[in-house]
Amino acid sequence: MFIECADGVRLACSLTAPSNGFASGMEVPRYVVINSATGVRRSFYSAFVQHLANAGFHTLTWDPRGIGESRTCHPRSDPARMRDWGQLDMDAVLLRACALASGDWSRIAVIGHSSGGHLSGLAASLANVQQLVLVASGTCDWRLYPKRGWPRLLAAWYGLAPIALTAFGYMPGRLGVGHDLPQGVGWDWRNWSATPGYLFSDPNLDLSGYSAFKGQLRALHFTDDTGFAPPPTVTDLLRHFTNAQVTRVEFNPRAQSHPPVGHFGFFSAKNAHLWPLVVQWLR
Repeated sequence: MFIECADGVRLACSLTAPSNGFASGMEVPRYVVINSATGVRRSFYSAFVQHLANAGFHTLTWDPRGIGESRTCHPRSDPARMRDWGQLDMDAVLLRACALASGDWSRIAVIGHSSGGHLSGLAASLANVQQLVLVASGTCDWRLYPKRGWPRLLAAWYGLAPIALTAFGYMPGRLGVGHDLPQGVGWDWRNWSATPGYLFSDPNLDLSGYSAFKGQLRALHFTDDTGFAPPPTVTDLLRHFTNAQVTRVEFNPRAQSHPPVGHFGFFSAKNAHLWPLVVQWLR
């Protein structure tokens, strides 16, 4: 299945239907769109998607341009930018979800993991959605991270990233980003992360979508996620959703005598017992 964006780019996506019809208590079928983290293929969420199917939801997962099955050329020649993932890709996916829901936006919820959450306000159609879940999602301004991690972040954003992007013409996945990233994606990520305010300081972005979202927002984050979305970055992101009905859930694995969760662990099948933190809220 493919979704065509406004600029003609086609995105690979998957629609997973409920296992046994939609759940009791749902008067009509509900659709969940999952926006993945940077460089993460949609298959990463397969166990969680199956859980949603068992709970009675239709789920739409997708690969952003330049990633996974949406990659059409070598990242060195791919013109994709990270801003495109929000402005074009997410918007196209939301419009397709609305079409699947017979034009009823109230039947659509969005789950944004990491950048899939902090880019969501760039999609004009997000304003129509009534439920948004942010999982381990914050801004990436290095100044908001624990000071002990500053040397690593400074080395990455002022050394490794610009050197790699200049030398290779893209950001190789072997540098720790998981998937080869097109040059424009890498430069957006690097430039925003090096600037106070992150993407919200970019004068070339239409940021009105963040305040335009007036639905329910549930922000779930983890205290041991210090390398990607520590609590101050989550606070920084949430302050831009000025008209949302925000519920913030901070999970402290150590305080709960729970194994580490970090940035990616929530979607692992071994942490399925945590999934009701999102799924029950959606229902």
